[in-house]
Amino acid sequence: MRWIVKQVDQQQIELLCNSLTISPFLARLLINRGFKEPQQVFEFLNPNIAHLHDPFLLKDMDRAVLLLLKAKSEDLPVLVYGDYDVDGITGVAVLKEFLERFGWRTEYYIPKRMDEGYGIQPSVIDQFCRKSKGIIVTVDCGITAFEAIDFANSLGCPVIVTDHHEVGEELPRAAAIIDPKRPDDPYPFKDLAGVSVAFKLICALAQELGIEREQFFDLLELVALGTVADMVKLVDENRFIVKEGLRRLRNTKRPGLSLLFARLGIVEPDSRDIGYRVAPKLNAAGRLDSADDAFQLLIAQDITVAERLVDLLFEYNTARQEIEADIFAHAVEQIEEYELQKDPLIVVRGSGWHVGVIGIVATRLVHRYGRPVMVISESEDIARGSARSVPEINLIELLQPLSSHFKEFGGHPLAVGFSLSSDSIDSFIEALRSCKIPVRETFDVIEVDHEIQLEQINDQMLLDMQMLEPFGHGNPEPIFLSKNISAEFLRTFGQSHSNVKMGFVINGRKIEALGFGLGYLLEKPSYESTNLDIVFSIRNGRGSLSLNVIDLSLPKKSCQSTEENEIAQRWLHFDRLFSELKPGRFFILDLRTRNAFLLWLKEKVDLKCAVISINNIVSSHVHQSLLRHVQGKLSYANSLNRNSLERFTFMTVSYFLDEKDRIMSQYDLFVVNELAHFKVFQQNRQISEFLQLVRENIDKFVALSVKNPDDLLNFATAVGFETAYEKSLKPNYGLTDLSGDIDSVINDASCFLFSDQRKLAEFFKRFKDRWKDKEVIIYSHTLRPGQRLNVVNCLKKKKFGKLISSTNTDGLPTMLGQEAEIAIIDAPFTLFEILDVLSTDGDNQLLDLCFTSESVKEREADLEELFPSEKILDEILTKIRGERINQRDLNEILVESGYLKTQSYAKIIMSILRDLGATFVGEEIILSHLRFSRKPVRIMERELEFAYFEGITKPLLTQRVKGIYRALANVKTVI
Repeated sequence: MRWIVKQVDQQQIELLCNSLTISPFLARLLINRGFKEPQQVFEFLNPNIAHLHDPFLLKDMDRAVLLLLKAKSEDLPVLVYGDYDVDGITGVAVLKEFLERFGWRTEYYIPKRMDEGYGIQPSVIDQFCRKSKGIIVTVDCGITAFEAIDFANSLGCPVIVTDHHEVGEELPRAAAIIDPKRPDDPYPFKDLAGVSVAFKLICALAQELGIEREQFFDLLELVALGTVADMVKLVDENRFIVKEGLRRLRNTKRPGLSLLFARLGIVEPDSRDIGYRVAPKLNAAGRLDSADDAFQLLIAQDITVAERLVDLLFEYNTARQEIEADIFAHAVEQIEEYELQKDPLIVVRGSGWHVGVIGIVATRLVHRYGRPVMVISESEDIARGSARSVPEINLIELLQPLSSHFKEFGGHPLAVGFSLSSDSIDSFIEALRSCKIPVRETFDVIEVDHEIQLEQINDQMLLDMQMLEPFGHGNPEPIFLSKNISAEFLRTFGQSHSNVKMGFVINGRKIEALGFGLGYLLEKPSYESTNLDIVFSIRNGRGSLSLNVIDLSLPKKSCQSTEENEIAQRWLHFDRLFSELKPGRFFILDLRTRNAFLLWLKEKVDLKCAVISINNIVSSHVHQSLLRHVQGKLSYANSLNRNSLERFTFMTVSYFLDEKDRIMSQYDLFVVNELAHFKVFQQNRQISEFLQLVRENIDKFVALSVKNPDDLLNFATAVGFETAYEKSLKPNYGLTDLSGDIDSVINDASCFLFSDQRKLAEFFKRFKDRWKDKEVIIYSHTLRPGQRLNVVNCLKKKKFGKLISSTNTDGLPTMLGQEAEIAIIDAPFTLFEILDVLSTDGDNQLLDLCFTSESVKEREADLEELFPSEKILDEILTKIRGERINQRDLNEILVESGYLKTQSYAKIIMSILRDLGATFVGEEIILSHLRFSRKPVRIMERELEFAYFEGITKPLLTQRVKGIYRALANVKTVI
């Protein structure tokens, strides 16, 4: 991204300063916006009612007024017909409320985007004309409605068109057409929104009827809302309309808007609040279902009704975000696969894509690729499309020669909508490719208003910028550049760590700065002072100063690409927090921080450490989670792995107790993992023995726990630990119970998780034919480090269609992003396997519980096979006749008798026999000296595996959604 600081003539600055007594800073910003003459600047800084142009300068305004006055005098109904976006519904509200307030009889109609599409529907005209003779007035539509208006004329119903869209070569045969973009229209300002054209009509009516402005100027709050939402230029009379409308909105008497502002935390709405927060909520209704819900919110007088509608709009918006994210992902996949980003105009298409959100998707794709984008949704008969452009390319001029392909077409130079027959899409795209479309070599330029130092930001500067408000198209927020400034910290946050937060001190005040979408520029966070360059705008809402960072540049050494694992981003925080890691401390950490802490111990702390968990289920969960980040081997010790005691080792408490003297002498520090488990099972003989050993050697132990049940802190104190740190985070997620119904999620889910990784390959083979057009990635703990890294990189770059993965991946599915749908295919051994999936960064995820009760029984059977009982051992020894047996013969006995599914599990029995005193000589096992007084470690581990699974996991799995949701969401529930 290149930064270009606009150059300003110093003489022009001096002219404005001397003529208007303004600061050089404000003069520079005004000149950058094209305001160079003192009189022009004075009018811009002081918008007032005199800047409103005479409404009768609009062509056909006189004819429209006469028709409406005639309708009023004859008590004829007026049908106000509007569009389904915010501009349209506010226009309908403005016109309808004015007409009803001053004696007209009105009806209104707002079409459904999905069912009816853009424009006037002849069926609505027919219905209106059959029941009464009246007049139709359009708002924000109608300029291309030739057939519908001809049909109305045939029924003797006059149509008044009020619109602001581009005009074609011909005009419809309406009774009156009010559109400032008419080539024969003398109106001095052409960039009115649709709602503003409707407002000019009521101004003309008020003028004819002698109605005072204050009797209807309260409607300016709705006019401002629609004007900002439609992104027209906020100059000329639009500037007064929006500024006055926003002033009135701050004290609105409309219950719906008051509640919506309160729900969004908006106290004094400005143009940025309207454009980025309010308008999307209102638009969501029309995008997904009926814009009438948003319209009713605007005109609601009953607070109970308004509350219900606000809730509904938020539901619409959440659903819209989910649908939009899915279509956007498919569009990006299509662009990358076919290298469409090399085309001067990108065209993507999909069957059944929701037409309500394809415009937003097109906008996001323009921002991503810097090219005009056309998104087409195909259905059986008709296809609907939406296109967005860059300033250099006028879509109306580009597509007008191709109008023969369209059934419907209209819009603005930078945004158009259209429909065409599904069978003509290919020919249309071919014709489009034959058009000459200019291509700029680069679109990645940020024009900066002024280079400043942060210390220059003071009250006078903020007041100067306030004089420029409201900001919007034609009057953008000032953008500044500051070089070599010192940030107190830099860190990422949000979905896939895509955003950046940083802190500055400006004139003694601590200021927060946020950079949305800039996370990729930050290789790792810094919790120390870091110098950097930033391009930013200044926000001063409610007296709270903050910076909106648009781009940043770090010193080259800070932004070199490295292959460091992402968990290491938090190590600097641990270096600071645990500068002196003292034994006897107890830390309550969220799951992701716990994992990072353990890896920090392994990689950064020069101590020999052993991490002790209550059993293999829990120990494997942590061990496998960290494997994702480790390039080499990660040591694990239990009844089957006894010779892998390296500098950093995971182990079970049963194994530790069996080898306690050797292990205690070999390690400097012991980490008790998930102390909550030890509290639950403190009456168990093994756990009781272990806790006593901890008390006696507290100077060598620290403890961790993700879960924090009642009295855990008291329990920790009784053991000898001092609570040193406590941090718990609540994930955002939803659960659905789809027991056994895998087919219902096979297309929608983006990730499929297996506790039993042996099932990964079988699942892939089963469904690969249904995913022929998708890139399927498989992640397993058996992958080599380089292969695991490749999977992570593919997810980061969004180069995948489906992810099939083992559980225990340290949140690998969280990289799928906002609103990801994740299917849990088989029952887990521990709910930590599900908790590992969940994001705590504000991303909403949907988890489908696809496992059945039979799957829970399978898990129990797996435990029986992995940890055989003493009864089974007795039966096996009975079948071995004699005092010695060949290992191959033992394997065959175990499999043929049904004790093991495969011979690979024979080592479990051999480990038990070894603990009992069996001697191994080559392939021979000598059983003559077995000592049954000594309990094998595998049998000791079984005791705690089953106590945990039967006592904690199984009851929660049996309760399905209710029990699992409560257990994951409540930090006090032990899992």
